[in-house]
Amino acid sequence: MNKVRSYMIDMLIMLAAAAVVAVYTYGIRALWSIVLSIIAAVATEAIGYIAFMKQNPTKIADLSAIFTGAAVALALPSSAPFWLAPAGAIFAIAVAKLPFGDTTTAPFVPAAVGIGFVTLSYPTIVFKYPSLAVGKLTASINGANFVEGTSLAQMLAQSRSIGTNILNVLDVFVGRIPGPMGASCLVLMIGTFFYLVIRKQSGAITTLSFILTCAIIAFLFPRVLTGRLYSVLMELGAGLLFYCAVFFMSDPATNPSTNLGKVLYGVCGGILTMVLRHVGAYEDCVIFAVLIMNAICGVFDGLGETLTALIKNKGKLPEKERRPRRSKAPVPAEGPELIEETETETEPTTVEEPQPVIEETIVEEAPVDSTPVEEPAVIEEPVQTEESAPTVEEPAPVVEEAPVAEPAPVAEPTENTTTFADLVAETVAVEPEAHAEDPAPASDVLNMSVEDMLAEIKSNIESGNIPSEEGGNLDE
Repeated sequence: MNKVRSYMIDMLIMLAAAAVVAVYTYGIRALWSIVLSIIAAVATEAIGYIAFMKQNPTKIADLSAIFTGAAVALALPSSAPFWLAPAGAIFAIAVAKLPFGDTTTAPFVPAAVGIGFVTLSYPTIVFKYPSLAVGKLTASINGANFVEGTSLAQMLAQSRSIGTNILNVLDVFVGRIPGPMGASCLVLMIGTFFYLVIRKQSGAITTLSFILTCAIIAFLFPRVLTGRLYSVLMELGAGLLFYCAVFFMSDPATNPSTNLGKVLYGVCGGILTMVLRHVGAYEDCVIFAVLIMNAICGVFDGLGETLTALIKNKGKLPEKERRPRRSKAPVPAEGPELIEETETETEPTTVEEPQPVIEETIVEEAPVDSTPVEEPAVIEEPVQTEESAPTVEEPAPVVEEAPVAEPAPVAEPTENTTTFADLVAETVAVEPEAHAEDPAPASDVLNMSVEDMLAEIKSNIESGNIPSEEGGNLDE
């Protein structure tokens, strides 16, 4: 973040100089447009980090949002509505920056994307500049006091020249011509370039190659008839050419890493800019050339590295790329050594292999240890039989109860009736005293039913009046 912040501080210093010139030339309206655009850019970035990316908006401290808002506003005419610059700044942050992380990872310069957006959306507003000679400079584009002026880019598109008057040339240098409020002063733009050089910004190489390429093409293919030098002056001072060269083409995030790559990047950008100016639909297409170069920056990065390596090695391929070809010859010399090393390493492994085999035989000789393991399994089996024994004993009472229920209705009722009578007679004869107290006579006893007699005998036996014979079962 420190490198980004340092770069942005330098950019903001140069933009501050451009803002001072714009406010001096166009009044308070230019200041309001710049302030509103900066607020919109910073607010959009803060909301994006907090609400959508769920991050702490500490990256705002790199000042890139402030640079984006100011750069978009200064590239527009002072007569533009107050909402136009904030709309471009919001689009730049929300579309060209936040989806890619931050300024260092964005594939395009966010400010350039914002300017391109408003150019495509509202070209009639973007290319309508107020006249500095007639009308009121602080008037809006829809105001009654607004008078449209003719910019240098429009004059070049119509093949019209500023003439050979020295005053007209001075107007181009000091910015007394219609155009973007922060890019019309050619002296200021040249000063910002020298500031880049003094600050030793790496992008100054790209800026210089871009400007020189445009100047050479303007000299070789002039669009005015007053001379080649006037063509160069008008092309460099028209529209956003110098502005984009200083603030956008020097962006380190979209620049190649090598100096040769930066030169090629700037040269191709200059060629594309001049081609679009000659055949483009708009009077100034430099912003679209910048965006196209941002998209193909990786090509120049790789090309610059390759050409730099060729120059250092005097036309030969770098050593890193030629190593695979040289490695084919010494392979047989190095091969045996590697084979011997692997063999020496495998020998100890062959010696160590029988040791685990011996251990395995020892384990095989000990089946005796496994037999006692089987014996407790045999011991556990009777435990299971003992546990099963109660399951056999449980149905036993059911078997014993079954015969008891069967003889009850069938088991010799006639024999039991006679036996009971004899038993009663005997008991009365043997123990007359015990039965004398019984109020029931013998005839009544004989007339009793079998069931009543059985119940009576049981009660007498239980009370001890009649002894059981041979300990027999009463039920029998």
